[in-house]
Amino acid sequence: MEQRNKQAARDREIVRIVETYSDMLMRIALNRVNSIAQAEDVVQSTFERLVRRQPRFDSREHEKAWLIRTAIRICIDEARKAKNRTSVPLNEEITAAYSEESFELLDTVRQLPEKDRDVVYLYYYEEYTIREIAKLLGEREGTTRSRLSRARQKLKAIMEGEAYEQVL
Repeated sequence: MEQRNKQAARDREIVRIVETYSDMLMRIALNRVNSIAQAEDVVQSTFERLVRRQPRFDSREHEKAWLIRTAIRICIDEARKAKNRTSVPLNEEITAAYSEESFELLDTVRQLPEKDRDVVYLYYYEEYTIREIAKLLGEREGTTRSRLSRARQKLKAIMEGEAYEQVL
């Protein structure tokens, strides 16, 4: 009986986590992959790992950070696997998930290298600090700060119609 109660409590906790973080994880995945279907697969895989590994979290922040790191790692793994397959261009079904202005900005951000996209997304959309992003991505604060600064310069160049390679 006690085992059933523990499992029921764990199930309720999983449902809470899924309801709380699904949208955020979907946005993170869309920032890295080429279609809504791929992004949904990433989100599903993230939650599958959660259920399978049953990590213990110290806080809600720790929980959120674990989910973000896991989703990014899954995206990286999928990108490695996709190198041997043909890629699908960003399709129009993503436009339905965002307003036209948001989609244009997302499209601009997607022109950045993946690591720059992650830093920009986490800083501006999830409102993490440089220190928190560095910890999430496993890099030094100075590296994260530099990456965000370069990403801003690249975005500015893209928006002004320049090739961002000139900014490098």
